[in-house]
Amino acid sequence: MTAILNDIVVSYGFFAPMAIKKKLTLEHWLSYRFGLIASRLGAVMATRYVAPYDLPMPAWRSLAVIARFGPLSAGELGKRTSSDPFRVVRAIDLLVKRGLITRTPDPSDRRRVRLELTSDGRAVYEEIAQGAIANEKFICAGLTAQELRILESILDRIDVQVQALSVVDSDPVQLEKA
Repeated sequence: MTAILNDIVVSYGFFAPMAIKKKLTLEHWLSYRFGLIASRLGAVMATRYVAPYDLPMPAWRSLAVIARFGPLSAGELGKRTSSDPFRVVRAIDLLVKRGLITRTPDPSDRRRVRLELTSDGRAVYEEIAQGAIANEKFICAGLTAQELRILESILDRIDVQVQALSVVDSDPVQLEKA
């Protein structure tokens, strides 16, 4: 572990307690902390930036993903938002109804649809994205460039492990005992 990462772990209690202990200490549990942070940030985004457009967060998330990766199929949108199909369909229906995206047959496969932003959808996305950028700058202001790079690296590694966990044949508890 690098000296800086060690300082972060020691100073803020990140990661180390749960990695070492076998007892669940809720405030050191990654899933719990990530959930709290995501919930708090989502509440700020919803109140300040998304509410004026009367968009639920799943619709905003879908709009943002289509803006970044579109055109997309509904299945691709679901994978990129990690949302269940029911939420994806509801978000798509709402965004189409509001004229923020189009849903057209995919010319290469008529069984699929292509989701793309309309000009109104692009305008709404750009306005909300400015709030998201301001939030990101504020959150990151307390970290150095090096700490941000380390955090990004750690988050990437955690994401890989979480993805691997979803395809592990055995329960991780059983793997740990082996």
